Amino acid sequence: MKLTIDRLIKLIPEWKGKLIKVDPINRGITNINFKVNVDKRVFFLSIPDSDSELLNIDYRNKYYNNKICGDIKISPRVVHFIESDNLLVTEFIKSKTSSLTIFQSSKEIKQLVKKIKLLHNAKPFLRNFNMLSQISYYKNILKEEYLPKELFKYVNNIETLKQKLYLTKDNLVPCHNDLIAENIIKKDNQIYIVDFDYSGNNDPCFELGNLSVEMEYDDEQINKLVRFYYGEINENIISKVYLQGVVSDIGWSLWSYVQAKISNNNFDYSMHGLNRLERAINKMESKEYELWIKNI
Repeated sequence: MKLTIDRLIKLIPEWKGKLIKVDPINRGITNINFKVNVDKRVFFLSIPDSDSELLNIDYRNKYYNNKICGDIKISPRVVHFIESDNLLVTEFIKSKTSSLTIFQSSKEIKQLVKKIKLLHNAKPFLRNFNMLSQISYYKNILKEEYLPKELFKYVNNIETLKQKLYLTKDNLVPCHNDLIAENIIKKDNQIYIVDFDYSGNNDPCFELGNLSVEMEYDDEQINKLVRFYYGEINENIISKVYLQGVVSDIGWSLWSYVQAKISNNNFDYSMHGLNRLERAINKMESKEYELWIKNI
């Protein structure tokens, strides 16, 4: 969709007659983002990249879940959702660019866990999310010709964990599922979570496992993460968190290879996918990996 002010006014009639200024924000790796000034108010506007159809994103689910979190101040409040164009407008929160270095200390990890627990205790999200199902979906899109051959061995290996990591619907909680540093905004000691593309009800251990690999936490930091969240550390929980971190890396590696196939973005998806794949393989080849499986 080509974004023009005339197009915006047609989609959001209440902006007609107001002074509108649209400024592109650094392009994300899935969506195209804008800062929109409407008279004296400022909004964040996001639309899907035209190449993103194969990424299995349910934009109504994204809006629904973002609205839940905006209403309880976990994320910026949703202002508009135009389903015909999958256009989402939220409050604009001005902050410094997030980086994983912000969330490394015990104090920051504890603060982040507090926000995640608020998220996990929110109203149920519209749909469930399971990265192992996503892995199967991406694998079917890619086939062997688009991937390093060694990847399929490890994808097939990780898929055998489906039953071991399975949770009944009653044990799922609202999860973001993609807690990269760029999706966590910090302003005035307040944390906001943004970008609900892959949000859904899920195992909280996946949320923690995903966070641990995105923030590149070491074993000590992962122990703190689990203790702050659960109040204790036991072998079953810690093993699930490590395994779900591996699942996350495999899943987002496949996602990256899909993007490398379809996207025109100026981003090296293949290298991103390879780095995640290598990190996952190193863990799957380690002596700890079999112990984690035995512990769940």
